Amino acid sequence: MSALHCDEARELLPLLALDVLDVDEQDVLEDHLATCPGCQAEAASYAETAAAIALAVPQADPPAALKTSVLAAAQHSFPAQTGLRPAAAQRRTGSLPGWRISLVGLAAALALIWAAGATLWAMNVSAQLEDQSAQIASLTERAQNYQRVASVLQAADTQTRLLNGTNSAPDAFGRVYVDPDSGEGMLMVRGLPPLPAGRNYQLWVVGSDGRRESAGLLTWTDRQGNGYTLIQCPEKLARWQSFGVTQEPAGGSPGPTGPRMLGGQI
Repeated sequence: MSALHCDEARELLPLLALDVLDVDEQDVLEDHLATCPGCQAEAASYAETAAAIALAVPQADPPAALKTSVLAAAQHSFPAQTGLRPAAAQRRTGSLPGWRISLVGLAAALALIWAAGATLWAMNVSAQLEDQSAQIASLTERAQNYQRVASVLQAADTQTRLLNGTNSAPDAFGRVYVDPDSGEGMLMVRGLPPLPAGRNYQLWVVGSDGRRESAGLLTWTDRQGNGYTLIQCPEKLARWQSFGVTQEPAGGSPGPTGPRMLGGQI
């Protein structure tokens, strides 16, 4: 083959990346690349794409019948009596029309495979970003809760009320830290029976008239039955006479339904 022009070289670059050129064609193309920076850069891009495709597609063994099918198709397309391979026949004519048609198809297939690989990569990155965003949101929520807990404990007017275990949880105890004016505070418990799935602990404020109102839900405990939660008493603390903690269905109840686990005077 004679020296290549850039247009002809670019048609062979996808085949070079896929390592399907014969020795003569590869030698002529590499001679051209040695003196053409533009084609060198394009060849490097094809090589990177081919490498990415090789890594992106899982290894799979071809079916046993594939070899027979390919050979049969080749014999049908290029009868044995011609005695010529496709590349040899085209070199004798001194032209590359058949190669150009094949190269266009190969380049299009390579582009489609590259696009599919890029799409899978983008989907993977998107999933990772969503996971990281969820983790950041969780950490942000926890940080906000810690800030609220710190503000409750550091407030000048915060008062503490002790909660004692009942016959249902004799070893348990707890504390309520609360601002008497705003009713905002925190419940801390120790030694309660660990919460089973689908259950919460619920804090109640009880008035002298027997009225009971929810002041918050404790949705988790560790294996020792320890936990804490932020609370909000309805109305000022002086309105109420005592606290009580019961175990309720997830999401809480409009009124106590489970046994009293902790209790204390306000």
